[in-house]
Amino acid sequence: MKNVFALMFLLPLIAFAQEGAFLDSAYKNLQHPKADRGALNKAYPRNNVEAIIGFQSPIRSQQSRGTCSIFSATAYLEGLLIKKGQFNSTIDLSEEWLQYTAVRNKTSDGSYAGSNFEAIRRYGMPSESTLPYIGEDWVTGFNSLKEDRCGHLSGSQQTSCYIVHRDPKLLGLADQQILDQNAPYYDPEFVTARTEAYQFRNDYISFANTYYNLNNVSQIKNILIQGYPVVLEIDFFYGAWNHRKADEMRIGRDMNQWSQGIVGNPEAGSMDAQESPKKPAGHSILVVGFDDNRIVKKTIKMANGTMKTFTYKGVYYFKNSWGADSFGRDFEIDGVNYPGYGMIVQKHAHKDGAFYFLPLN
Repeated sequence: MKNVFALMFLLPLIAFAQEGAFLDSAYKNLQHPKADRGALNKAYPRNNVEAIIGFQSPIRSQQSRGTCSIFSATAYLEGLLIKKGQFNSTIDLSEEWLQYTAVRNKTSDGSYAGSNFEAIRRYGMPSESTLPYIGEDWVTGFNSLKEDRCGHLSGSQQTSCYIVHRDPKLLGLADQQILDQNAPYYDPEFVTARTEAYQFRNDYISFANTYYNLNNVSQIKNILIQGYPVVLEIDFFYGAWNHRKADEMRIGRDMNQWSQGIVGNPEAGSMDAQESPKKPAGHSILVVGFDDNRIVKKTIKMANGTMKTFTYKGVYYFKNSWGADSFGRDFEIDGVNYPGYGMIVQKHAHKDGAFYFLPLN
């Protein structure tokens, strides 16, 4: 069964460019890592980031939905299965399924690592070919399936259906109920996906524990040194990321740093620190490495109208979910181009983010 199942994932990827760079809702209660004594007193070497990138699945795009944490969790799982030798780099798991199982019954988009990992543990994952990702936001946009799948619902249940693209109650119904052609929620594709997801869970998913947070900087860097990635979820600052909305908010953006995948820090007294919290959002990325000695310089517009240049030492390298043709298309490590990847200064990551580890056996 495992060999047959594995073949279902050996599919080509189409990466979609997405300058829109959509975001999660703002995260709640992020547990920022502590700069513990080990991190302060130990000079860490750069980890073998190329090795971790080497067992990653291709860069993908979340398109126009706030599903970045769904994509980082899926990418994490795919990379671990590649590293274990159970699949090759063409593995393509269904973000559509994870979005449904982690977010159903909610009335706003966005999830977070702990909830996503729990959904993977409980409900498994089918392949992308069995349940393809739909990149449109049904809350504000139109899709021909929107009324077919959600038109029989009303109120909060309909809103939830628009967010996850399916009736939220499907997961609790028996196959024969969902396969009733007279039922308003008739959905044979869902039954096939659920069967496959549960089989995948039984074959491949075993967690050593269910504690996902990383509490200090030493833990984060030691895991990366051991050859495993970590998830970073962070309060979003539009200027630090050179996001398209930064110009609209009078923060300003650097398109060269956007294409190079460079993320700075929202310095105190900057327009970024002043204006970004007025449009709260979050972003989730898969951290694949660090370099304590890499230098980043960024010129920032201050709230008083002056421009000031800041220098940062130490970055995290990461895999993003905005496609490979816009953000980070010119990103490089030691002269090698990794389109769709990026780097974020450690000051911002530690101050405004939280880190998570997927304890897959």
